[in-house]
Amino acid sequence: MISPINHAAGVWPVVLTPFRPDGKIDFPAYRKLLEYYIAEGVAGLFAVCLSSELYQLTPSERLELAREAVAVSGGRVPVVACGYLGNTEAEKLQSVFDMAALGMDAVVIPACLLVPQEAGDEALFAAFETLLAQTAEIRLGIYECPLPYHRLIPPQLLGRMAHLAGERLAFLKDTCCDPAAIAGKLRASAGTSLRLYNANLTTCLESLKLGAAGYSGTSANFYPGLLAELCRCFRDDPERARELQQFFNLVQRHVEFKYPRSAKHFLNRCGVPMDDFCRIGCDRLSAEQLLQQEALRNYIERFAIREKSAENH
Repeated sequence: MISPINHAAGVWPVVLTPFRPDGKIDFPAYRKLLEYYIAEGVAGLFAVCLSSELYQLTPSERLELAREAVAVSGGRVPVVACGYLGNTEAEKLQSVFDMAALGMDAVVIPACLLVPQEAGDEALFAAFETLLAQTAEIRLGIYECPLPYHRLIPPQLLGRMAHLAGERLAFLKDTCCDPAAIAGKLRASAGTSLRLYNANLTTCLESLKLGAAGYSGTSANFYPGLLAELCRCFRDDPERARELQQFFNLVQRHVEFKYPRSAKHFLNRCGVPMDDFCRIGCDRLSAEQLLQQEALRNYIERFAIREKSAENH
């Protein structure tokens, strides 16, 4: 049995893949990036996901990245990674076993890969039931991945899946961006091992108050430490939590622009040495956009320093 996930509320960054200018994976930069996340106080790592340029990686590269994430973490934080990828059902299933064998705390299944876009909810439930039967005791997660199509899981269906899986379904990356739907999913899965991680920043605080286990989205590649602070303080210091959420809402549009290239450039300026090369189609940042990135970095640093100063007094 895969070890249980630590479910303390927190941030699970969607781990980027640093590439060299020639397009090959830069593993020294990858290891430094993982250390950066951990030093910032994240609760876990979501490796080999869409932000990792999932569909532009070969099967062996996905496994290499996942293996490195587990090795670097060394048990300090749990690690999950996507599986169920391939051109045939046999390849998809084998990818789940291969990921699990690396010591993943959960193998995360993109919901959009379980069934075709035109399939209904009952077909999705049947596919999940079959996957459970085929994967023995492997602990699983579900990812409402936007590509190749955006498959959202209705609350009632999610509840059925969570109760069917028991302790084996532990992680949901939710991308519905709808607090009412999140509340429904939390109610439907109550009493199970499933924990919901919201990918939408603007609803982050609201979802934490509803009972979400944390945040797992693109903004964790820009200010993971501040997001981790929100997850820690939202109950005991509501005023601080509101201030953090307002700050996140203010800078969010800068985070989304030309992602993930923007995040790679930003992290490089924060001391994580990596090139901004991406395998997905993404233009380089212009001189004006680079200046905006630098302004964003300075703004985040000033906000963080100001709050640390206030804490010390």
